[in-house]
Amino acid sequence: MSTQLKYDLAFLRKHFAEMELAKDCREKAEAKIARAVGSKGKLIWSKLPSLLTVNPKVVKGEKYGHMTGILHFAPTFWSGENFCPFASAGCGLGCLTTSGHGQLHMMENGSHHVHIARVTRSLLYIRYRDQFMKKLEREIATLIRRAKRANALPAVRLNGTSDRLWEKEQPYLFSMFPNVTFYDYTKVPNRDVSHIPNYSLTFSLNENNRDAAFDQPLNVAVVFRLKKNEPLPKEWKGKEVIDGDVNDLRFLDKINVHVGLRTKGDTYNDTSGFAIDVAV
Repeated sequence: MSTQLKYDLAFLRKHFAEMELAKDCREKAEAKIARAVGSKGKLIWSKLPSLLTVNPKVVKGEKYGHMTGILHFAPTFWSGENFCPFASAGCGLGCLTTSGHGQLHMMENGSHHVHIARVTRSLLYIRYRDQFMKKLEREIATLIRRAKRANALPAVRLNGTSDRLWEKEQPYLFSMFPNVTFYDYTKVPNRDVSHIPNYSLTFSLNENNRDAAFDQPLNVAVVFRLKKNEPLPKEWKGKEVIDGDVNDLRFLDKINVHVGLRTKGDTYNDTSGFAIDVAV
């Protein structure tokens, strides 16, 4: 682990330990879990958030014949546990978890239910992993049935707002559902999932991993400081840039390209170097 990574993770740990919204979400997630633990520690899932959800980005995939379920954990140290082992200060503070329905002002009666749900899922995965995985299996099976009825292909993004190494933590999942396409973005260098035919990864650039990014045998996602509908550069660092905001189906992308993404949430004002400035 580099000195810079150690520094950034320590910074993010402290930041989210002190962040009032994160503290409130952890407190309310703990209460939600306590109310949902039945006899002998069995979870009452009707009292807990669903595991697979959708967001506006993945819904775009339905136009391309795919129905996607996405698992949103709480990123970095929102839950008190680090779900993004190679997060930088820039991506940790500018994470897309605070975009869309996760925007910080979207409170209801003093609570942010989206972030409470993400913290809840994170704590459940850490503390009740066996029950969590059984529930996830059931929800993936339900997604498969829904996709079949809609004449669509099922896809699952396990790291919607996290960066866990599923190929090591839960490798059985990919063979259990061979007809589901799993895909993720990652900042973990040298991840190799080439032995898993139905798992696709796209490397995600931040201000600390630029050298490593160009050594990866993966497409690289790059966040450009651009607002919605502003044109992406056609090329960056000698490679073609494709528009990654058109849909979230990264496994359909051509190889050896950069996946251009426009800033979301507060990332437009990033000063860490996470958001890339480039003349278009």
